[in-house]
Amino acid sequence: MSEVTSSNQTRNQITNAYDFSKIFLFDNKYQAITLANATGAAVEYLIGTLIGVVTSTYQKYASGTSNISMIGILAETVSVPANDSVTVQVCIGGKVAEEKVLLQGEDTLDTVVAYKSIRNRLASDTLGIELAATDELTVADNV
Repeated sequence: MSEVTSSNQTRNQITNAYDFSKIFLFDNKYQAITLANATGAAVEYLIGTLIGVVTSTYQKYASGTSNISMIGILAETVSVPANDSVTVQVCIGGKVAEEKVLLQGEDTLDTVVAYKSIRNRLASDTLGIELAATDELTVADNV
């Protein structure tokens, strides 16, 4: 998946920044889940969002939610209409780009939940998600 950001747009020129980075890097395993939306408005889930489950209801993982268990990382961007549900794919194993994981509120990968950081829970509570740091392909990175 790539992303294009335009800047410096004039009548004669435009500057585009291209992001060809990937979130799912190697040997990934996926599982289909159903995201339900019981609110009165559409809810958007972005690719890379950490997903958890509370009593068979899948939702965005947040450390402050009681009895939430980690499931994996959302593999696609999806909008769930009001009072509806959508089946999506969640990455439950393999290498994932660390900086692309989306967390809720003040959570970071080092936030501790029940004596373990979220980073460690990704490896132990899932089928084995391994976070990998990636570098941008710029001159400074390649020196």
